[in-house]
Amino acid sequence: MQISIYLSDLLYRHECVVIPGYGALISRRVPAQHFASTNTLYPPKKGLSFNEQIQQNDGLLVNYIATVEKLPYQDALQEVRNYVRFLTNQIETHGEVTIHKIGRFKRTDASALEFTPMYLVNYLPEAFGLDRQEAYAVDRNIGNAPLNNPQEISVANSQAIPLQTRTNNSATWVRAAAAIAILIAGSYAGLYSYQTQQVNDAIAIEELATEQFKTKIQEASFIIATPLPSVTMEVAPVVKNYHVVAGAFRDPSNADKKVEQLKAQGYDARRIGVNKYGLHNVAFSSFVERNDAINELYRIRKQGNEGAWLLNGNLSK
Repeated sequence: MQISIYLSDLLYRHECVVIPGYGALISRRVPAQHFASTNTLYPPKKGLSFNEQIQQNDGLLVNYIATVEKLPYQDALQEVRNYVRFLTNQIETHGEVTIHKIGRFKRTDASALEFTPMYLVNYLPEAFGLDRQEAYAVDRNIGNAPLNNPQEISVANSQAIPLQTRTNNSATWVRAAAAIAILIAGSYAGLYSYQTQQVNDAIAIEELATEQFKTKIQEASFIIATPLPSVTMEVAPVVKNYHVVAGAFRDPSNADKKVEQLKAQGYDARRIGVNKYGLHNVAFSSFVERNDAINELYRIRKQGNEGAWLLNGNLSK
């Protein structure tokens, strides 16, 4: 059984996937990055890390395997235990082990698990199809002439215009050059004046239109003779798909007794349906967000309820 495929599937949809008895794979969103040394842009992604301290079974991986493989829960749990033994043996024999599309594990000198994620795999659904891009610097120079002052380029270009009236008389050449310079300066001045006038006219027209619009609004009176019909909207009920399960009972009366017992202890307990084995499941409480359910599961287990586990989804009533 390829447990790595199920781990990869769950990481696309969840921020924390626990491998019971081994550790937890935790993902966090990493924004898009730019590396100036290589002029490379990388899309946003989910960065993976590993926490060896979180080993308690939260039911996510085991339930997913049981659903996909159509196995009983205990059989799926045994498959996960076998996989953990395989990972441990690989590290002891070869010094490291690689989980496909997840990363590489190896033991450090301090006997701690060291995790190196596979950076080429992106578990962020919004970034699907995005790849790294190389960005090239824009050349802001034309030859050796900077673009900071366009007039310098124009003057330089004007000096390259051949003078058809050049003669050996230096005074004539000077007068011709001065005339051309005056002509160019006059053209720029006229163009600048024309553009400035256009901008000023546009601003004046916009201000006039705005003032007239404000005046119309102030003078207008709105009277609604017929009121609008009322609109009735149905709000979808809040669905709590994550349940911290206290137990499963063959007899529904025993399930009801468990619910009353938990309510007396302060829990928002209820029956959440019948599983495919005909057992009536009772939950300590149910949640909309998975992280809230996981936190409650850990809290309940610390209080001595080691048999509590996490169920994702709705059961038949």
